[in-house]
Amino acid sequence: MTDAAGAPKADRSTEECPFWEADEVGAVRKLAILPAPAHPPRESRPVTNLGKVFGQFADLQQQIVEQVVALEDSVTSQKHEIAAAMAQLPELRERVNWLIAGFYEQGKKDELVRDRLSRHDTAIEGLLDTVRVMREQQAGWLAACDDVITSLTRAKQALAPRD
Repeated sequence: MTDAAGAPKADRSTEECPFWEADEVGAVRKLAILPAPAHPPRESRPVTNLGKVFGQFADLQQQIVEQVVALEDSVTSQKHEIAAAMAQLPELRERVNWLIAGFYEQGKKDELVRDRLSRHDTAIEGLLDTVRVMREQQAGWLAACDDVITSLTRAKQALAPRD
């Protein structure tokens, strides 16, 4: 018989008896002791002190616990601050609405004042035009009065006895 590679198979037709029966049958079994394979020498492994490791772990755990407690205290403090700020929101909202209403009313008043001022500006411009016209007329009247006075003075001199 041959195996898949074409080599002859070992004959396994002989029966071997198990080792516990070997002493009874008188068979002697031999063991081959092989030397250990040669491996390159390993570097010595560092020895870890588990007590030191667990101590460091406990220290880290304590630091984390302290940080978590500080964080929880900070969150609690911020919650209280936010709650206080939220309690003031209705009052702030009322003040803001009051300011908006005040600005709206002031805007309306300012608009009315602007309208009045523009009407007054128009009236002032009309009054200035009237004063200019009156000055022109006054200048004409003054010139006419001066002419009348000059004419009267000449007439008086012409009628006056000559001495």
